[in-house]
Amino acid sequence: MAQTIPLKHFEDMNMRSIGPATTSGRVTAIDAVDQNNGTIYAGTASGGVWKSTSSGFTWSPIFDEQDVLGIGALKIAPSNPDVIWVGTGE
Repeated sequence: MAQTIPLKHFEDMNMRSIGPATTSGRVTAIDAVDQNNGTIYAGTASGGVWKSTSSGFTWSPIFDEQDVLGIGALKIAPSNPDVIWVGTGE
């Protein structure tokens, strides 16, 4: 079922740069927790893995301690949403 977000959440938003427009800003993989519509994980071409618990309004890096940043795939484990499999390289 699609989630409706009230327009009032966007009233105070202004246009701003959200990152590079070249290949380094590319999202290469994305997955969401089925049991919680607000939790999303995104892997990027050269920026690691990011997690949102606010349906994508805010993001936090969760892969910064790793030696590799390029992400080719990611998948949330069906048996445990706290386990995320990450495929590095692109």
